[in-house]
Amino acid sequence: MLKIADVMTRNPTTVSEDQKILEVVPIFKDLNIHHIPVVDKQGEVIGMVSSKDVDNFVTISRLMDEWGPDVLVQEIMTQPIFSFYEDVSLQQAALAMVDNRIHAIVVADKATEKMIGIITSTDVLQYVAGMKP
Repeated sequence: MLKIADVMTRNPTTVSEDQKILEVVPIFKDLNIHHIPVVDKQGEVIGMVSSKDVDNFVTISRLMDEWGPDVLVQEIMTQPIFSFYEDVSLQQAALAMVDNRIHAIVVADKATEKMIGIITSTDVLQYVAGMKP
């Protein structure tokens, strides 16, 4: 059985819930990613922000016009998040994405319950396309 740990992105970039959106926007482009886990001051995952959240919620100009430059990640992130242990099957993760219309799941270590990675719909598609081992 193929597990999500075999396909996930390990040690993903994270952002803080109180970071300004304008600080986060360049991360998507610079790292060529679409989902970033959001952590609180203790480092616990509390949400997920996606490039689509930013694009769909507001354009940068609307963000500046309506909210000013100090909009925080916590104001547009997705909550609650989906998370699975690393031994969950890739099929189960893919079904959860389809059923819940989501594109990213936090992957946690079973022993520590700490985030060890994320699996995204892109990871699943790259695996199916033969682009990921």
